[in-house]
Amino acid sequence: MRVRAYRFRAYSSKTTARVLKTKLEAACRLYNTLLHAEQEEYKRNRHSMSKNELRQLALHLRKKNPELQILHSQVARQVAERLYQARQRFLDGFANKPKVKKPHRFLSLVYPQGGWRLSNTREVGLGKNKKKRRARLYLSKIGFSTLILHRVFPENRVCQVCVKLEPSGRIYVVFLVEESEVGERSSEEPKRAVGVDLGVTRLATLSDGRFLENPRPLERSLERIRVLQRTLSRKKFLSGNWLKAKRRLAKEHEHVGDFRRDLFFKIGVLLALEYDVLVLEDLNVQGLIQRGVT
Repeated sequence: MRVRAYRFRAYSSKTTARVLKTKLEAACRLYNTLLHAEQEEYKRNRHSMSKNELRQLALHLRKKNPELQILHSQVARQVAERLYQARQRFLDGFANKPKVKKPHRFLSLVYPQGGWRLSNTREVGLGKNKKKRRARLYLSKIGFSTLILHRVFPENRVCQVCVKLEPSGRIYVVFLVEESEVGERSSEEPKRAVGVDLGVTRLATLSDGRFLENPRPLERSLERIRVLQRTLSRKKFLSGNWLKAKRRLAKEHEHVGDFRRDLFFKIGVLLALEYDVLVLEDLNVQGLIQRGVT
């Protein structure tokens, strides 16, 4: 089995957004408390806590502390699993040692099994000849949000639901769906094949002579990003004006990311419709950029 992610933007009221921020602060507080307990356990007994022990401690802290009772029980357990996974990645040499998280950097909650519900799903028309679905998502202890489902996914196979608050203020919901690894294979022989050579000056050059230009979205927005970054650096850290400036800067970076994502999807659809086989070279793109190869 493999897991595929379906990401949708959530449109929530200001009240729901404030509730989500409160839950994120509580989850961050729980994470830091578990981290402190883990460190104390290792100092006393030279032994780390198991995943089950972290889960039980998280539920115990939630039960005893009224400030943590605003979290769903499944969310509290997942916070413990997040700490356990961070520790395992450190022990395996893939990440740095887990450290205390700051509230403005703890931006996601995960519902592993229950605590969520989709309802009032219906088709809506958005633009010319476009059909999408609108649904209401209920997240326990948070409230309702509206989703525009531009992709179809099997709701009965959802294994996790992640709600994420972006630094720009946008809210996204990610459904993780378990799918079979065996894909459908066409019995027809491929008729149209093309080689794709990736570059820096030009985004890609095809073997049939066509090429795709690189629009360089970051360079287009670089001057505005510099201005916003200078404005942010003049504000007092974590003050109200600092948070506003940080949000404006995050929106500009998010605009660049949206531009790139939209471009890559359009190029992928274009190549998939016109060709049956794509042949790409396994390149170290970061190395090409550092050497200035075009």
